[in-house]
Amino acid sequence: MNFLEFLKNIDKNRLFDLSKHKIETSNILIDQSNQSISEETYRSFQKFIDDNNFVQRLKKVQEGEVSNISENKPATHFQYRKEGSSLYTSNIDNLRNISNKLRDRKTIVFFGIGGSYLAPNLLNQVFGSLDKEIIFITGSDPDEYKFLEEKSLEDSAFILATKSFSTTETLTSYESVTNRNFLSNTFVVTSNIDGAKNYGISEENIIPMDSSMGGRFSIWGPINLLFYLVHGEEKYKEFLKGAEHSDQLSLNADINQNPSLTLSIQDVIANNVCGIESTLVINYDWKLRNFYQYVQQVEMESTGKSVDQNGKDLDYETGMIVWGGFGPRSQHSFFQQVYQGTKNYNLYFIVTRSDQLNYKQFLGQSKSLKEGNEGESNTNKRVSRRSFTTIELNSLTPEAIGELMAMWENKVLFNSFFWNINPFDQWGVELGKTNTKSELDK
Repeated sequence: MNFLEFLKNIDKNRLFDLSKHKIETSNILIDQSNQSISEETYRSFQKFIDDNNFVQRLKKVQEGEVSNISENKPATHFQYRKEGSSLYTSNIDNLRNISNKLRDRKTIVFFGIGGSYLAPNLLNQVFGSLDKEIIFITGSDPDEYKFLEEKSLEDSAFILATKSFSTTETLTSYESVTNRNFLSNTFVVTSNIDGAKNYGISEENIIPMDSSMGGRFSIWGPINLLFYLVHGEEKYKEFLKGAEHSDQLSLNADINQNPSLTLSIQDVIANNVCGIESTLVINYDWKLRNFYQYVQQVEMESTGKSVDQNGKDLDYETGMIVWGGFGPRSQHSFFQQVYQGTKNYNLYFIVTRSDQLNYKQFLGQSKSLKEGNEGESNTNKRVSRRSFTTIELNSLTPEAIGELMAMWENKVLFNSFFWNINPFDQWGVELGKTNTKSELDK
């Protein structure tokens, strides 16, 4: 049975019911009970997943089988977080060597965009930069880095994160800031070693990156140099440990024990059964305020596809629009529409348990959505109940964040299995790069 036939066989009258669906790991509690997905629906999804070998397929991807069909590449980011693999070991050795050179630098300017910026910046927001000044530069508009004109850069170090070593925004902003005067203090993360050397970067200042690792999945490798440098090898390994734990959980054939798979089921029901067009991710921790930007790229760049693995046009919806915000701030901007508007959302709340106000706000907002006030006689004040999922972290540790990020990645890959699309290429993005370069050549 193909996906479209499976959708037609779903009994929408029995889609929802009272639910107690929760999964708890050592770091995270995922509560989907407020989605009210019936056990009968879960069983039908379990059968479709088993019949189509989802878990075995993901296992093959993790083991390095070619999975990016249009580019004939494997997805090697799994190997960077698998303890004992050659990429895991060599990468930590490389990070250790480069970090020793950067240890005494108090100011570091990091140039990167997309996956080379979003995840490193997220981790910097969550865990801080301690005694170092970390400056992130993402694009080519001079207004972004104009403030550096008045800053002495003589004692700074510069990191260029560009897999191809041809990223226009990254190289343009670096050259604008430095005029290529600090090459000896410049360090590069790239798969194009020769390109970096020809540019004038010392080979000793280059960290190799596997060319088969997609940018949006690259935080597990050398792109995460800053986290290793600031927080050390032990914390870096804890981050990878959390991700590897998530990978192991994603290979559990029982959807009731597989967080990524059960979240994927939720996405598919929202998107393909209920016709919901957007996923809304709300974080109640200030340090995670931009987590939605990270998952926005992971989801929309991976599942924004309209053809299947064989290049044939699809006749069903694929990836949703992903957006979000910081909960306490969002409550005073767009939550009115969430409460009383005509749109519906595939809604995620993410929070760390605490006794602080932000956690109390999370409890209050989720209670309001769960219970509503449909008994309110004044229709202007009436709020209907909404479906949502809560993801609660025990604490903001490297292991917990690693598990959360990998859980989301694996959810996206399971989504791609349902939709039969390639989550690893990005040909639309590549066209934009090509046309930008053609404009520069005029």
